[in-house]
Amino acid sequence: MYHYVRDTEKTNYPKIKALSIGKFKNQLDYLQKNYKIISLPDYICYLNGKKDISENSCILTFDDGFSDHYKNVFPILKKKKISACFFPITCPLTESKIPVVHQTHFLLAKIGSEKLAKEFNKLLVEKFPKIAKKFIADNKVLKQKKCVWDKSDILAGNLKYNISLMPGKAGSEIVNSIFNRYFKNKEKFCKELYMNFSQMREMQRAGMFFGNHGHYHLKLTRISKKEQKEEIIKSKKILEKELGEKVVFFSYPYGAYDKETIKIIKNEGYSCALTTDFAINKGKDINMFALKRLDTNHILLK
Repeated sequence: MYHYVRDTEKTNYPKIKALSIGKFKNQLDYLQKNYKIISLPDYICYLNGKKDISENSCILTFDDGFSDHYKNVFPILKKKKISACFFPITCPLTESKIPVVHQTHFLLAKIGSEKLAKEFNKLLVEKFPKIAKKFIADNKVLKQKKCVWDKSDILAGNLKYNISLMPGKAGSEIVNSIFNRYFKNKEKFCKELYMNFSQMREMQRAGMFFGNHGHYHLKLTRISKKEQKEEIIKSKKILEKELGEKVVFFSYPYGAYDKETIKIIKNEGYSCALTTDFAINKGKDINMFALKRLDTNHILLK
């Protein structure tokens, strides 16, 4: 599971947590040496009993649809003749809206966790006093234990965690308010951060695959059944119209899902769904709508 792949020191946001292009190449070399890299469709065929695969098979997946994936990842994959599956978010491309999770990342990179927490906590108390005590961001204990790379900045980790759990639109309202002060041109920001449909079609023609990651990148377990359905269907329709192919793979935003989410995913014709649960998928007797993944941070190479 990959997200940002960039040489941060060459960008306007050197503090973004990303995998460098050099380390990405090293990881690919390691994976090619030790595993058989296959496509997600190949794996689904295997799980359905229609194809055999090697025991040491591995699949590359890229979430969020960053321009990094077109500019930095795609040329390398193409040269190595490796296929991968990409899961873009659609709201930045159709509405020039930036998901709250990415607004938070770039605010942290621009102003730092202490300043962001101070502004966040101030607006939280002013606008949502009833829930302020529960969601005040501090640096006492890291709340999201599986995000081990946040141990170096507990305050940043807790900010991200609290924002993702806040009820209704409280979190997005606060973050949007702060983001608008520091980033004036959202349309330009979207064009720079995310790959466009033309680039996706080029990647598609070269053997890459695309799945759905939601329209607004909402935490599906925190919204109603109706909202879940809208979030899952809207982005699917947009991608299918633009890419000219059925979209049958889903990656849960934040890795969040429940029985209702899986039911909707199945009813909408998806063949599988990917989580952020860190583990290896073994054998055929597994839940195809709760496939586990390892994060790039788990491949510790020099």
